[in-house]
Amino acid sequence: MHPILFQIGSFKVYSYGFFVALGVLVAVLVTMKKFRKAGKSPQIVLDLAVLLLVSGIVGARLGYVFLYDPVFYLTHPWRIFIIQEGGLVFYGAFLLGLIAALVFLRKKRFPFFVVADYAAPGLALGYAVARIGCFLNGCCYGKPTAVPWGIVFPVVDELPRHPTQIYASLASLLIFCFLEHLFSHRKFHGQVFSSYLFLYGVSRAVIEVFREHRGLNGGTETAVIAALVIAAAGALLYLYLARKSPVP
Repeated sequence: MHPILFQIGSFKVYSYGFFVALGVLVAVLVTMKKFRKAGKSPQIVLDLAVLLLVSGIVGARLGYVFLYDPVFYLTHPWRIFIIQEGGLVFYGAFLLGLIAALVFLRKKRFPFFVVADYAAPGLALGYAVARIGCFLNGCCYGKPTAVPWGIVFPVVDELPRHPTQIYASLASLLIFCFLEHLFSHRKFHGQVFSSYLFLYGVSRAVIEVFREHRGLNGGTETAVIAALVIAAAGALLYLYLARKSPVP
């Protein structure tokens, strides 16, 4: 593993932070390109990106606190703010970011599902990039395995394990390719976004079966259920919007 991507003197660039930042940049650039191609101002993308970055970090931290050790953090509340110790959960980032986006776009009078369709492919590609940082950092690893592509994570033990970070990255890359195609052939507002929710949820549920869940309340079962809830929400949203929101 390479938790430190490179170092210049005493200045260290960490793999996890670098690839998460790169993933955010990729998501923003892909979305801005779509806005420009459609003749829309990309300024809304930049404004929304800043909001989502802040709300995402807060949500990711709160998600970790709630899912992993709420009792500890209730008795040591100041430790919630020590993010450098680790502990971020994508579900928390997604949920709080979604709420923030809904409020922001409503105030700006932008139709949420139109913007969400433009953003979904970039979000999938950005997530694929960010997961590379997880792999290099040695976190989010899988369970021990005998498959030939198993990888040893020295920070854990000497057992070959499923590289679930790579599974997640490849799955998200495939989702990005599908969403890019769907975006050009979408039939109603929200089709791309709801498809992303469904595909991400299903792929995440499968990957969680192979992932190690040390410290997570409920372990694999909790992780799979959370992913399937997102998939179900995406499927129901797709069916609902298909009936009422045709693309003009």
